[in-house]
Amino acid sequence: MKTYRNEHVTVIVDCGVHFIQQTWTGLPTSESFQNGSLAILALARKHQPKRWLIDLQALRLFNPIDLQWFIQEWLPRATLYLPHNIRVAIILNDLNQFGKLGADMILRASARQNDAVVSRYFVGNEEARQWLMLWDK
Repeated sequence: MKTYRNEHVTVIVDCGVHFIQQTWTGLPTSESFQNGSLAILALARKHQPKRWLIDLQALRLFNPIDLQWFIQEWLPRATLYLPHNIRVAIILNDLNQFGKLGADMILRASARQNDAVVSRYFVGNEEARQWLMLWDK
């Protein structure tokens, strides 16, 4: 199991099941968001996950400038280096519409670059994990 952590994100990679989980908290600074996102990309590039869990329950919101960077810089890199048949589960707190808005923007941009990405929103960790683990492609 591989991990990465900064003040706003914790990342866990389970190579045995091609799984990566990132858990965002608080209100990340641009530096923290970009460094965390780049570290996630490096781990994902190395381990080629097919299952991706993004936990945004404790995230307060995305900075619009960071979202723009993510869509314009991070996603094109990810499209080049990551498997095209990836399943993404996003866990949201029902009350966190800002997190959902940011996640929607990212998922729409991701789908335009890679139509093989399958994604779904959840409000619970266990249901999200079960959905991810049912997928064996």
